[in-house]
Amino acid sequence: MLLGIDVGNTHTVLGVYESGRWRAWRVHTNAARTEDEHYILLRSLLQAEGLHEAISGVAICSVVPALEEPLRQLARRWLGCEPLFVSSSIDLGIQIEYQPPTAVGADRLANAVAAVHHFGAPVIVVDFGTATTLDAVSRERVYVGGAILPGVELMLESLAGRTARLPRIAIEGACQPLGKSTPESLRSGVILGSVGAIEYLIRLFKQELGDEAQVIATGGLATRFAPHCPSIQRVEPMLTLEGLRILWERHHREVI
Repeated sequence: MLLGIDVGNTHTVLGVYESGRWRAWRVHTNAARTEDEHYILLRSLLQAEGLHEAISGVAICSVVPALEEPLRQLARRWLGCEPLFVSSSIDLGIQIEYQPPTAVGADRLANAVAAVHHFGAPVIVVDFGTATTLDAVSRERVYVGGAILPGVELMLESLAGRTARLPRIAIEGACQPLGKSTPESLRSGVILGSVGAIEYLIRLFKQELGDEAQVIATGGLATRFAPHCPSIQRVEPMLTLEGLRILWERHHREVI
């Protein structure tokens, strides 16, 4: 059983690949959590799902440097595995045309690897997380770059924190262009405004990649945004974890 860990700035996704499918849980990222605390959390989640098979591999992508050592020790001490950390320095199966290559987030690399593996190239990945990222892989299987926007929750927090009268709101609820209340107006501006930016960027990406480039969405807010984005062709919630699985298999030369 493979354990995949995708550490984001706001949430961490823990997933186990078993019997040909992923089972995943989303928890808050806590940079102060120790390897022992990670193990207690992981064990509780596995027990709750009735999963008792031993973990035989660990693959990790992280954008929080402070958690890399605790997760390394989680794998070594508690699981008896040497973890694979995704970075530009490992064999990805794709080339990186980004300066410097080490600046590309590990989650973005995992997404690109999974998208090319499952959907071919050229391909565009839109990941709706704390930041909204767009990543492009050319038909030559080269990661050529992308774009980074503030995520919708980050926008809402910023507006509420930096203004006197705008409230904190949930993104769930009515979303229409002409908001009839302050919450509706915020959702219109943040959600539909983001959609406009994303759609425009996708159009520009396709001018460079070719119109045949597929557009894949992932991330915690993908299902909220995808219905508003006509350019998005598929939503793949497990895309990042799939990238971890593919890279682990590539690195260990075995299929789980």
